[in-house]
This record gives sequence, structure tokens and C-alpha cells, in this order.
Amino acid sequence: MESELKLLKVSINNVLELTDDLTTQQLNEIPTGSPNNLVWHLAHLLVTHKLLIYGLSNNELNLEPEFVERFRKGSKPNGDVSAEEINVIKSKIKNLSAELENDLKNNHFKAYQQYPTSYNFEITNLTDAVAFNNLHFGLHVSSMLKLKKLV
Repeated sequence: MESELKLLKVSINNVLELTDDLTTQQLNEIPTGSPNNLVWHLAHLLVTHKLLIYGLSNNELNLEPEFVERFRKGSKPNGDVSAEEINVIKSKIKNLSAELENDLKNNHFKAYQQYPTSYNFEITNLTDAVAFNNLHFGLHVSSMLKLKKLV
């Protein structure tokens, strides 16, 4: 799990670095031909991390249900996200790896519900979930790099 946690930190830093120099308007812009924007990707990564790691292990997500619905798999941007909300999203993303490490040390994860991903990978335990979450981050970073060039 040590390697997965290191990779999660790197992934989080990459996502935050990628978006740090952009304005609220740029983060909300949906380029022609794109189904979403950069802020959707940020929030989606946060929600997916929480659902895969915390939700499937019967732990609290610590996210508002409306927020989860707004940014979960299958969602699309639904209006602009304010600068304040973007700052909250970035702050929560920044804390994901420290939160996970702390929860692992405190043995928060007792059980895990299996989950078949749309990537044709079956998540069967917490280690699988963290590894798949890292893959998910990588897939979205690729999309985000492309979007950033268009805003």
C-alpha cells in the first residue's frame, strides 16, 4: 500500500499544479466539443475517491449528497462553480492522501463491498480501490491536460 499512497500524493499534486494558474472562468469553461470542464474533473476526482475508498467500505464520505450527485460518474457540468467552492474542492483534494493515511493507521476500514468498474476491473478490497483510484486520476489528468490547452 505504501507505493499506492505515494502515487496518490503525486497524482494529487499533479492535478493541483495543473489547475493552480487558471482563473475561475477558465476552470468553468467548457471548450467546444468537450462534455465537461476542468472544475468538473477536479470535483469528479474528489467524489470518485470518496465513493471508491470510503463509500464501498461503509465509511462516511464527508461530502454533501447533492455535491456527490452533481459530480459523480455519468454527471455533466451543471452551471458555473464559484471561486469559493473551487477553493473548497482543491483543499479537500489536497487533503485526500493525508486523510487516507490517517484513516488507515486508525483502522477505519473493516469491510469492503466488491465493485465492478466500467474499466472491466473488479475492485475486491481496499488495496484494489486505492490502486484503481490512482489509475482513475491518471485518466483524468490526461483529459485535463487536453482541456487546459483549449481554455
